[in-house]
Amino acid sequence: EPWDAERVRKNDERRIRAGRTTLAAAVQHIPSGGLVALNELSVPEDRSRPVHQGVTLVLKEHRGHRLGMAVKTANIQQLGEVSPESPFIVTDNAEENRPMLAVNEAVGFVPAAYVGAWKKTIS
Repeated sequence: EPWDAERVRKNDERRIRAGRTTLAAAVQHIPSGGLVALNELSVPEDRSRPVHQGVTLVLKEHRGHRLGMAVKTANIQQLGEVSPESPFIVTDNAEENRPMLAVNEAVGFVPAAYVGAWKKTIS
């Protein structure tokens, strides 16, 4: 689903109502002006609570240039400046997404839990 201005606005309003602050780091492709990588952290109002790692994404045609690592580490640094008292960041990742798991491991994330999802097709 595409992210247009209305979707961003609604998402921002929801986070504000929940008392959360969003930190974002992005990479802009200068020739096109478009954003090609993004990382979001959701910081709770109660800074003693964990920070939630939102999206980390890199557009397919720009992968392989360590942009995921760049936006993730930039945002972790920003978090340290904005909310140094935050205890830790919680993220989740699909096991088959090895490139992003490698980024998470490289910056110091460690497994806290494993979750299984089950489905039943109803015909």
